[in-house]
Amino acid sequence: MSGFLLNFLRRSTPAVLVALACAFCPHILPGQTANPQLTGKWAGVLDTVHADGSVDPGNACLFFSQNGETITGTAGDSPAHQSPVSGGKLEGSSLSFDVIVNPQVTAKFSLSLDGDRLHGTATGLPVESGSSIVVDARRADADWHTADAVAHVHDGLYDTIAGLDRRLFDAYNNCDLPTLGAMVTDDLEFYHDKTGLSVGKQSFVESIRNNICGKTQRTLVPGSLEVYRLSQYGAVEMGRHRFTHPGHEEIGIGEAKFITLWQFKNGEWKVSRVISYDHESAKN
Repeated sequence: MSGFLLNFLRRSTPAVLVALACAFCPHILPGQTANPQLTGKWAGVLDTVHADGSVDPGNACLFFSQNGETITGTAGDSPAHQSPVSGGKLEGSSLSFDVIVNPQVTAKFSLSLDGDRLHGTATGLPVESGSSIVVDARRADADWHTADAVAHVHDGLYDTIAGLDRRLFDAYNNCDLPTLGAMVTDDLEFYHDKTGLSVGKQSFVESIRNNICGKTQRTLVPGSLEVYRLSQYGAVEMGRHRFTHPGHEEIGIGEAKFITLWQFKNGEWKVSRVISYDHESAKN
C-alpha cells in the first residue's frame, strides 16, 4: 500500500472509513450483517424414509433471520403451524438448529446450504429404528412459493416388492424349491379358494413340487400390481396373475386374483400369508 494511502487512512475519521467501505462493498450497509444468506422463507419437504424403503411424505416451511453465525426463526409443516428455532448456528455452509415439537420431542436439524437450497437430515422425531428423516428446501417468496418444485424422496417400496414378486415366481416357474423355501416364513398360511388352507413352509414347498413343477407357469398381468405399506409389519401386495400349462395347451389359461403379505423382519422380506382366489379361465 502506498505511503499516501496509509497516511490518508490514518488521518480519516470513522465516518470517512465507513463511506469508503461502502464504496468498495455497496451491498453491505452500516448496521447490516454481511452476506445474510439464510434470512427469509424456505419451503420444501420433510420425508420419513423407512427401513423397508417406503416413504411418508411431509412438508417443511422454514423462516430464518441471520445475524452473523446466529440463526433465529421458526419452522413447521405449514405456514400456519410454526415452532420457534433454538440454538441456530451457521458455520460456513453447515446449518444446525433445534425445534421443540412438544415437551417430550425436540427435533434436531443438520442441513447444508448450497446456494438457494437447504438439504440434510433431522433426528429426534418419533420414527422406528432404521428410518431416516430427509429435509430438502428451496428459498421461497413472501407467499412461500419456490421457483422450482421440490420433489419428495422416491418411495422404493413398490420397486422392492415388484422385484421380490419376480424372484419368487422365477423360482416357482423353474422349480427352484430352495429359493421358494427361503422366501416364505415357517408359519406360512396359504389360502386357496379351491383347495382351502395350507399351513407351514414344508407343506407349501411339497405342494409346489407335486402340483406345479414342470406343469404350470405363472405370469403377472401387466398393470395389475398394487403395493401398500403395513406399518410395523411390512407390505401387502395385490394383483392378478395367469397360469399356462406348457405341452398341455388344451387345459387353457387360468387367471386368479391374489393378496400376499410380506413380512419385513431383521432386514429381510418373507411371504407370511397368501390368499389366491377367484380362479377362472382367462377372458382374453
